[in-house]
Amino acid sequence: MTSISILVITEGATEREVGRVLYEEGLLSRSVRVEPTDWKSTIGSREGYKQVILALKERNPIAPRMHSGSVRALIVFDQEDAASPQSRMEKIQSDLSNNNFWRNLSFQPIDGMDNLFEHKSEQLHIIFHISNASVNGISRKDFDGYILQLLQSSKKREIASHLIPDGQNVDHLLQKAEEEFTRLMSDNGFPWSHNKSWLYAYITAFQYRQSHVWFARDVVESAIKLDRETSKTVFASLISAWERLITGGTP
Repeated sequence: MTSISILVITEGATEREVGRVLYEEGLLSRSVRVEPTDWKSTIGSREGYKQVILALKERNPIAPRMHSGSVRALIVFDQEDAASPQSRMEKIQSDLSNNNFWRNLSFQPIDGMDNLFEHKSEQLHIIFHISNASVNGISRKDFDGYILQLLQSSKKREIASHLIPDGQNVDHLLQKAEEEFTRLMSDNGFPWSHNKSWLYAYITAFQYRQSHVWFARDVVESAIKLDRETSKTVFASLISAWERLITGGTP
């Protein structure tokens, strides 16, 4: 393993836990070290957009590391209801702009990846990954959408079989999450508007007894073992960001 390390900062715990799985399974190259090595938050227990923006300004984990050498960092935010990844990135830059460190950085879109934005200088290489997974019927785009894409892939039955209690009927429980719960909500005037809401429909149908963070982890672990190529496709932009940080990309 080289001396290169990548600092990972995310909007939520799901991104970190899934990132850890992708790293352990080799979809994110293990030729580099990760900071923190346990994939825990570098900014304390703060979760959510506003909290992480505030933490980046008040407890910036990047600047102090520059005193001992160059820094490479991957920062993951959701697109949410923004019109595009670009507009979300503009919002992030605006919200960070009253801080001297962030005000002096300029982020440019990466060719071929409309949800990746890069700042690169001699001592600092940062890529913002704007999670923009698209799921049928839901306008909001975020990291949870990647998990739904796997749950609704051609291997969904096999993935589900790893997550449900023994003796339960896989097809019946999938129908509950995909059709019955979905129809019930829609008929009552509350169609799915967030990927996380639909994710919880699967969690409920499967009677999964842990949080959505661990559910996402288990979905991704199962998906990689069953169909590595589909998992690579779903997380293609995250993998591209990781590889670019390793190789240095282009100025």
